[in-house]
Amino acid sequence: MKFKLKQGKFINVFWTIIFGLALIVCIFTNSYLHRLSDSYKESTTVIKTDKNKERNTIIDEYIKSIPEGLLIDVINIKNSITSILLEEEGKYKSILFDYQTGEEINIKKIIKEEKEEEFYNKIRELLYLKYPVFIAQVLDKKDGTDVYFMKDNELIIYYYDYKITPEVKEDLYLTINYNEINEYINISLNLDSEHQNEDGNMINPAKKQIAITFDDGPGNYTEELVDILKDNKARSTFFILGINIIGHEEVLKKSFANGNEIGYHSYNHQNFLRQEIDEIIVEFNKSNEELIAAIGSGFTLIRPPYGSINEKIKESLDLPIILWNIDTEDWRYKDPDYLVKYVLENVKEDSIILFHDIHKTSVEAIEKLLPYLYVDGYQLVTISDLANNNGITLEAHKSYRYFS
Repeated sequence: MKFKLKQGKFINVFWTIIFGLALIVCIFTNSYLHRLSDSYKESTTVIKTDKNKERNTIIDEYIKSIPEGLLIDVINIKNSITSILLEEEGKYKSILFDYQTGEEINIKKIIKEEKEEEFYNKIRELLYLKYPVFIAQVLDKKDGTDVYFMKDNELIIYYYDYKITPEVKEDLYLTINYNEINEYINISLNLDSEHQNEDGNMINPAKKQIAITFDDGPGNYTEELVDILKDNKARSTFFILGINIIGHEEVLKKSFANGNEIGYHSYNHQNFLRQEIDEIIVEFNKSNEELIAAIGSGFTLIRPPYGSINEKIKESLDLPIILWNIDTEDWRYKDPDYLVKYVLENVKEDSIILFHDIHKTSVEAIEKLLPYLYVDGYQLVTISDLANNNGITLEAHKSYRYFS
């Protein structure tokens, strides 16, 4: 028996099949497009990350407009800020742009409003760490020109038009690692795992080193002198009398804690050549024990009163003997201005200069003198550091007047 399908019924079946296939294709296509759409959304999210944002053309046009030879550097910080440094008439100029909008902004724009005071307190702290007080306190007034240049890992502030006395010959700037100010800034920054702040107390090999030493203390003016040295990023060697240790423990602790060196200058300023060697040794040991009790450390050097010593005495004392090559005779000339002038006319690299901290006029002279030495490129260091800087290992029983 043959099965015959009428023409009308055949047509209906045919279109039913076509419709079904179309429905299947439609469902499949819709599912595919949905997955494709999700994939596209995900890829769009990636594309919109900071790494792929384009810098506003306003910034590019500005860079192109800078005359040849004036552009120093262009830094894009996390595609949030473009920092541009250029030089005009011997001074740096910095421009900050919003990376996306091309809007020119200032440093306050990137500081959290509620953290602005803390930001500038940190700048102040780092200024006083790097520079002597006579410079830092002027820069801290902010009555000159401050140029802020943002780099990848640090902010540099260049200082211009500040009136400092004595006049500073070096360029003044402060480098601030972002680790120090990250919590005050409202944009993402690159942070270093390790960084070291600029510290004016560290020995700077680019500067000329000298040692100013003080004999006969500690006395009534020693603590003031210790503070003056600290304010000027200076360190010194104090050759003290054993008889003065008891009663001056606190100032000795302060001096030692500030990085100054403590040497021995006899017990009560007797000429070693007029003493028995046994007496010299007994007085030294007694004084050394008292110093250790006071500051936790003993003498590192010896300076004989009047510079008087012989080979026999040298062999009896187990420390290096330190003399001097510039004698201010401040015990004779009690005029601060004269002493300042005398040192400035005679000082040279590696000088060992003799002062006494028991004279008020000498301490006054030091306060006036240190800023002038600083701007002339000198750094004041201890005797041991001066020797080390010259590659000299100080040896017991030997005397030293010069290191160069």
